[in-house]
Amino acid sequence: MARTTTMKRIAGQLGVSITTVSKVLNNRDDIGDATRARVLAKVAELGYQPNAVARSLTLRRTHTLGIVVPDLMHSFFVEIVAGVEAVASARGYGLLLCCSNEDPKKERADLDLLRQRQVDGVVLGSANASGNTDMLKDLSGHGVGLVMIDRDDHPDVRCDRVVTDDLEVGRLATAHLVEQGRRALAHIAGPAIVHARRRADGYREALAAAGIRAHTEWIARGGFMEADGYRAMKRLLGVKPRIDGVFAANDPAAIGAMKAIWEARLRVPEDIAVVGAGDIALGDLLRVPLTTVSWSREEQGRRAGELILDRIETEGASKFRRVIVPPHLVARRSSGAVA
Repeated sequence: MARTTTMKRIAGQLGVSITTVSKVLNNRDDIGDATRARVLAKVAELGYQPNAVARSLTLRRTHTLGIVVPDLMHSFFVEIVAGVEAVASARGYGLLLCCSNEDPKKERADLDLLRQRQVDGVVLGSANASGNTDMLKDLSGHGVGLVMIDRDDHPDVRCDRVVTDDLEVGRLATAHLVEQGRRALAHIAGPAIVHARRRADGYREALAAAGIRAHTEWIARGGFMEADGYRAMKRLLGVKPRIDGVFAANDPAAIGAMKAIWEARLRVPEDIAVVGAGDIALGDLLRVPLTTVSWSREEQGRRAGELILDRIETEGASKFRRVIVPPHLVARRSSGAVA
């Protein structure tokens, strides 16, 4: 049934104008409650579904959000997306999901696609060293809402942000290894992005607080993938005297490190204790359950959804907000904390 014909039918049956029906369907606030209720009841009776594209032309809003994340292989960003979706769905918004695979060129193409689709806002977990600051500035400058999640890069882009305290992530992990009696503590570092550097700073601060002098060879440049942790751990296994504990920048890298340790016929945690970060799904079901630093990814997503929708729907919103979801230690067997 054509939109105009349906609206005429509703108006005729209720004895109101087509303009009144249109205002109700477009959620205008200059219609009385009783009239609105009558129109909506007739709409439901006829099974009419307003055309979303036509409504977007009227409201200049598509009620669609874009999400760009760097990785969907592991559960971390999937949980964030689920948090965003719960908020967006409850407020009548749909999602377009893109995965950059840590590729800045792919991220740029994804952002361009979302701009062409005229999304009302973008939730972004930026790719490693993306260099896409210019496009992000352009998006926000043209009225597209923007929230950065998990990663705190692009400092020149004015937007809302939802992150964890990555300095505390590094401190908690390293201090826990010290508490387990480990003294030769290595760090498998992440890529050269802000939150990975902060975790490395937390590692150094915890060593200093324990009176342990950090050796340069204890830090191995790695990354966030399992293969990165495996390669970095292979290098660390050559350090003399042998390290007895390692903090990896995230859980996949920690899992890769454990594979390298076992391949060298060493034991986790008896010979080398391991701690990761991010608390990915099934980390407690590994051959040796992984000690990690956790924070709520669902809350990260939920808060990101709330921030972006508040900015889209609030006229004149200007003060950008920064939400920090606090981390906490989850002790399991890989660090020697649990028998």
